[in-house]
Amino acid sequence: MTMKKEAKYIATVSLGVMGAGFLATLPVSSTIWGTFLQGGFEAGVVGGLADWFAVSALFRHPLGIPIPHTALLPKNREKITKALVSTVENELLSKETIRARLQQIRFLERGLELAESQLDNVALHKGLSTLAKQAINAIDLDKLTPLLAEEIHKALQDVDTSRLVRTIVDSIVDGGYDGKTFDFVIDKVEAWAIKADTRDQLGAMALKAFEGLQSNGFMAFAVNAFIGMVNEEKIGGIIQNFVLSYIEQMRTKNHPRREAVLTFIRNELNKLERNPQLLAELEGLKAKLPGLFDLDEKLSGLLERLKAKAEDFVDQPDFVPQYVVPVVRKMLMSVKDNEDMLLRGESWVQEKIAAYLEQNHSKIGLLVKENLDKLTNEKLTQLMEDKLGNDLQWIRVNGAICGFIIGLGLAGLKLLF
Repeated sequence: MTMKKEAKYIATVSLGVMGAGFLATLPVSSTIWGTFLQGGFEAGVVGGLADWFAVSALFRHPLGIPIPHTALLPKNREKITKALVSTVENELLSKETIRARLQQIRFLERGLELAESQLDNVALHKGLSTLAKQAINAIDLDKLTPLLAEEIHKALQDVDTSRLVRTIVDSIVDGGYDGKTFDFVIDKVEAWAIKADTRDQLGAMALKAFEGLQSNGFMAFAVNAFIGMVNEEKIGGIIQNFVLSYIEQMRTKNHPRREAVLTFIRNELNKLERNPQLLAELEGLKAKLPGLFDLDEKLSGLLERLKAKAEDFVDQPDFVPQYVVPVVRKMLMSVKDNEDMLLRGESWVQEKIAAYLEQNHSKIGLLVKENLDKLTNEKLTQLMEDKLGNDLQWIRVNGAICGFIIGLGLAGLKLLF
């Protein structure tokens, strides 16, 4: 602003000097030197006034007089705006120019470097920790619980019951649980059979059975004689020893009787996957399982506990440095070391930027136009004078000086000829 005032002052002074010189030479205009200098000063005044008129006519009507083809900037504002917008859009910031410049920038690589350089930033750690806590707190368990329960219920209904039975049977056989279960039963039977009370119970049952036999003749005599010879303890002991002997055979590995029983059990187990009654019962059980276990309530409690533990976990000071940063750093290194992935990523970024540029390039011109339209004619004129006024004022100075020199030349020619 100071330089503009200084240039304007110099231009005014130069015009004043020319005018004063012209007036000063009037008394001596009859002399050779007077005529010579008067011609120079006269031309300087004309040149200075002409350039003042030209400079003023760019922005306003000189002296407020509406002379045609003056105030060019306000009158041609729309043309100037369109030309400026066109120049910015099609030359200074054309699509090709911007695209060529952007293609020189490796956005993904720079982004990865920036991200890696900030991984140990304490402020970033606090931000990530806060973000993690907010994400956990944002989980609405009242909405999540029914959704999970519904999905679990659907998953249960989608289970192939026959295949499930087959899997369970295979697990039992492969793990030897059929034999282990059989041994468990044998042990319990042996523990019961070896008792004295069991022996007496068996003896009493046997005697009662013999007494209940209906026979005649010799058979009746033989039965009565046998009953008279034994009591509950003796016959019970015989039966008990037989049972214990049979149990011992059942416990002995690879014994034919044990293997026969186990084979029978396995055959029956293998039939279960084709047992319609069992499959129907299991299908009904699947539908009842969520209600039997109060799935919604238990799932809600589980999610509440998990949420509380997650909040405590992310609230630990070393959560981000110890758990998040190593994962992110490893991921960044993996991308940086994979040249093919880096090139494909960079190509994708460039494509997105190019597409965005294609869609929004016209907004550059609109932005220029909108900002110019915000300015009134007075404000725009003032802005242009602020930017160009210094050089325009020097045009006035140059016009006065050049006019003076040309005037001297022309006056000299007149004197010579």
